[in-house]
Amino acid sequence: MTPLDRIVGAALAILVLAAVVWASNAPITANPSADAVLRLAWSARPERVEKCRQRSGEELARLPQHMRQPIECEGTTAEYRLQVRVDGALVADRVFHGGGLRRDRRLYVFEELAIPPGEAAIDVRFDRVTPDDAGTATDSNPAANPGSTPPARATEAVPPHLALERRLHFLSREATLVTYSPERRTLVAVQNADAAARPMEPR
Repeated sequence: MTPLDRIVGAALAILVLAAVVWASNAPITANPSADAVLRLAWSARPERVEKCRQRSGEELARLPQHMRQPIECEGTTAEYRLQVRVDGALVADRVFHGGGLRRDRRLYVFEELAIPPGEAAIDVRFDRVTPDDAGTATDSNPAANPGSTPPARATEAVPPHLALERRLHFLSREATLVTYSPERRTLVAVQNADAAARPMEPR
């Protein structure tokens, strides 16, 4: 090790020590806001959406015998719009899609919204959106394609429309969770036990 390397190493050690000392004495505020938090968090499998059309006789004649299917379908996965209103005011509006290059993996929703403490009406919507409405969702409704094989995970696909309307009491620095229940196939709200038991303020 050269003298220069030793000098640089000593200087870095001094800087690291100074940073540790500063961090240990710096004031820390765990939650600077007195607001409550509305947390939306869930994951789900998006629907598979297919657009089908009838092939013409000329198109069928140009295809090999084993490929002459009268119906041609192209598939994609659905996107979903999340909209959240608090006391009628729109506070969140985002579009979510599945992961991966083909967007066919699970989608993940995570939003945290500050809510003033007290009683408030929340309206959460999670609706399927597609480039046009002509597509048929095959995951949630395999019977829409007679003769086709239902997807192996059809029941895992999130429904095309989810909604939760509740009037809740929000406590300062407490989080209320809105999540998706795959068993009930609906959105549910989960609050701290103290918040749930506390009576609502009169309007």
